[in-house]
Amino acid sequence: MTPWTSTLCAPLLAAALGLGAAAFAADPSISVPSAPDTSGKVLVKGRDVAPLTNVTVRFEHPQASPINMVVQTGADGSFALNFMPPITGGYKVTVYDSAGRVLGQGNFGVIR
Repeated sequence: MTPWTSTLCAPLLAAALGLGAAAFAADPSISVPSAPDTSGKVLVKGRDVAPLTNVTVRFEHPQASPINMVVQTGADGSFALNFMPPITGGYKVTVYDSAGRVLGQGNFGVIR
């Protein structure tokens, strides 16, 4: 290889490797159980989210005002948030990233 070729190829190879890694990045995964656990809490979990950023978890019930809770993701891009539903019925859960984009949704029901 000539010096000119190696000078040109090194940045191109580095760029290609960077794009390849980004192309295989996992989409965020959000987990919402269908019902509270035995203590009455709902554990919302997420993974493959941007590390060390805030996400907003929004709980909506047709007969109540929405409840927004903010949690920071860990260095590995995961989070876990416990929520104690205040009233019975069906809830919609939506998780937003720090820019307001929807990362995932789920539903659960509370019967007492």
